[in-house]
Amino acid sequence: MYIKNFLPFLQSPAQFWNLKGGDKPFAPHCPIDLPLSCQNHTDIQDSCCFEYPGGIFLQTQFWDYVPSRSGLDDDELEKQLGPLDSFTIHGLWPDNCRGGFEQFCDDSLAIDDVYYLLNSDQFNNDKVNLEISGKDLLAELNRLWKSNNGNDESLWIHEYNKHGTCIKTIRPSCYSRWNDDSVIENATDLKKQSVYDYFRVAYNVHKKLDSFKVLKEEGIEPSLKKTYTRDEIQAALNKGFKDHNVYFACDRHQALNEVWYYHVLQGSLLGEEFKPIDTLRTGLSRCPDKGIKFYPKGYIPSGNGGGGHNGRQLRGIIRLSGYEGFLIKNGRWMIKGTPANFLLLKAPFGGYHLKSRTGYCGVSEDGLLTCNKHVGNAGQFDYNAEKGGYLGYSGSSEWGATNLPRGNIQSFVYLKGDIPKPYEFKLKFIKS
Repeated sequence: MYIKNFLPFLQSPAQFWNLKGGDKPFAPHCPIDLPLSCQNHTDIQDSCCFEYPGGIFLQTQFWDYVPSRSGLDDDELEKQLGPLDSFTIHGLWPDNCRGGFEQFCDDSLAIDDVYYLLNSDQFNNDKVNLEISGKDLLAELNRLWKSNNGNDESLWIHEYNKHGTCIKTIRPSCYSRWNDDSVIENATDLKKQSVYDYFRVAYNVHKKLDSFKVLKEEGIEPSLKKTYTRDEIQAALNKGFKDHNVYFACDRHQALNEVWYYHVLQGSLLGEEFKPIDTLRTGLSRCPDKGIKFYPKGYIPSGNGGGGHNGRQLRGIIRLSGYEGFLIKNGRWMIKGTPANFLLLKAPFGGYHLKSRTGYCGVSEDGLLTCNKHVGNAGQFDYNAEKGGYLGYSGSSEWGATNLPRGNIQSFVYLKGDIPKPYEFKLKFIKS
């Protein structure tokens, strides 16, 4: 039976409601006995109270220590790299329970501004009892959520559009249900409330997970001379995360630069009932067993000219493993004719954009690969020339089709989902 069938009976006994949440009047009205995300064994249809399919929440942190140039003082370093005694926020990501993740889920919710939104009267007045004002939240984002390209707001916009639009329990329709005092009547303002809460909750989770403090308490501090073992760092981070395994990674200088905390969630994101779990990340973290550096902010290692990504692009065609044919400019599979030329462009915040003559490529909600998007809606693809040159998307490198192309007939290409496709393959990018 679905939760919505119980709603009429739950509305009067207040003890059945989970009224936790930072801000009124938008406390999420959800039953207190909901199962944890990804751990339920019954169908729960109320998407305002139960997060699915993105029930695994990652709070990701960076230790960016390389400045744009040498000779910066402490104030200049903090403005560029964040506080000298704190990891910075990279994001709050809703991964799927069965692996992979959705991205850029709802174009209608996408934003192109955070600064003016948080400075608006909606989040800076006494009519609503907010946990933190929009202006104060903006100040914290400026301090703690730093971009590698110098434009912090562009990173915030990217993170909300890629990940925030995929969080079901903060959709505007949920706020319209919980708008007890009818403070907000405008649909646009409900959408803005969702954006505010995404950043507020991401900031709150980061506050509770002070990686710098946890490491320091175990004697692991930034140093130009001292090094640490993987076991030492792992033990310290795990201790600060209720003895759950934490994922961390190193850069090409074998220096610590990333920490990922995994959670499941009970109820709405607004309730902030995050429960720590062990990392689900497999594979190497680029950290050696010993000799790991933890450089202070402001240090530029030998052979590093400064921060940021280069603008490298690759040109090539895309073929399918195990089958004849290639992709054409709209992202479909064809056997007859000429393969399309595609560009792989380094994305500003990791991964690659894939582009053909018809536009940027992405994957629709039902998994369909399409190439007709503008850059603001471009998906982020994975690509590693040293690992076969295969294209991945949202954590998966498996693709499929429901039928074989023949003659001039094209076949749609889908990212592999829960339902197997008759024809399954990998997409190999072949540089020209």
